[in-house]
Amino acid sequence: MVPFNGTCVKRDETVVLCQLSATRNVMIRLRVREIAEQKKISMTRLSRIADVNYKTVQAIFSDPYRDVAYSTLDKIAKALGMTVPDLIEDVPDEGKS
Repeated sequence: MVPFNGTCVKRDETVVLCQLSATRNVMIRLRVREIAEQKKISMTRLSRIADVNYKTVQAIFSDPYRDVAYSTLDKIAKALGMTVPDLIEDVPDEGKS
């Protein structure tokens, strides 16, 4: 891989990785639990209507900072009547310097 444009890594003509500026440390936090609770949707019900494994939903509820596939977020968002960006919140990463 070859550095591209200072913040991206380029491989064969396709950009495969872009990083945020080093001065802006942010983390992505999933708001799935809060939204589901507001809509009075249990983990079991969300799992069923989103067609997502219950353990996946449980893991997202217990760790809103976990990595989740976009396709999974898309299913959950549709089940909640939302869009994927509605489920995502940028929060400062206090642990990084």
